[in-house]
Amino acid sequence: MTATAVKIFLGYTLDLMAGEPPAAWHPVCWMGKAVDLADWAAPGRERLPRSQRISGAATAVLLPTGTYLLTRGFLRLLPRPFSGVAEVALISTALAARSLYEQAIRTEDGVALGIGEGREAVSAMVGRDTDELGEDDIIRAAVESVAENANDAVIAPLFFAVIGGAPLALAYKMVNTLDSMIGYKDEQYRYFGGAAARLDDSVGFIPARLTALAAAAASSLVGGSSNDALAIWRCDAKLHDSPNAGVCESAYAGALGVRLGGQNFYSGTPVQKPVMGGEFRKPVHDDIGRAARLMYASSALVLGAGLLARMIIAAFKFMGSRRKR
Repeated sequence: MTATAVKIFLGYTLDLMAGEPPAAWHPVCWMGKAVDLADWAAPGRERLPRSQRISGAATAVLLPTGTYLLTRGFLRLLPRPFSGVAEVALISTALAARSLYEQAIRTEDGVALGIGEGREAVSAMVGRDTDELGEDDIIRAAVESVAENANDAVIAPLFFAVIGGAPLALAYKMVNTLDSMIGYKDEQYRYFGGAAARLDDSVGFIPARLTALAAAAASSLVGGSSNDALAIWRCDAKLHDSPNAGVCESAYAGALGVRLGGQNFYSGTPVQKPVMGGEFRKPVHDDIGRAARLMYASSALVLGAGLLARMIIAAFKFMGSRRKR
């Protein structure tokens, strides 16, 4: 257990130092190709809703399971020194703290330069339409993206790495990739992607709440309030149609003292998102950097708590084995 804790710490550190590997080597890019292939090849894909549901459920189970088994088998095949190095590298690829921070700062700098630069920068962070966004909407989009991805891209994979090392962290990334690619309620994926969306909601349930708790605990580091973070989480999270995104966004709204939510456009269609922290001011330029720093601080808290938990469990197991002797 102590060895795994060291690997997780090194993987987290490697992500902070080096960021994302090239796309050709990135496991998540290969996961995306696997999802595309499953989307194209799944039997019943163009048939009745029941057939689509069955194929979608099989895809949602088989791809993460296969990712876990493949990663575990790969690490077991390597000699011990190389397997440790490989696991550190794989854990690093499951995390995206540095890339999320850099994209947030790039958006903050882009807004300062002009609307065009801000729109271009934020388009890499969000799925909503960005061509017509004003400055206020660009800032809000960036803060909301940091809040949600603090869970999806950083704390959730950290949580699963603490439990099961690189294999479980990458299995989670496959679940999240499935949700981001096919977990939609539109005509194309309403039935096929339903299982992927529900699975992502389920596995992200605990990490999302850890994200909110950590944001509340670290809020004072960015001039925020832990009391406000907890209060807005308690009052506003339930307004969101996602059981996890609402938790993260509401906690960040309270921690930063800003108002999130409102109308977004997706492929030209307006979608009204619930308002989080309605009593607060709208986010301003500097709040993008505050949100990014809060993500860093809260992920470090979760990392420390997770590693401490692993070491305590290891100590109890060691003492228990000595008593048996």
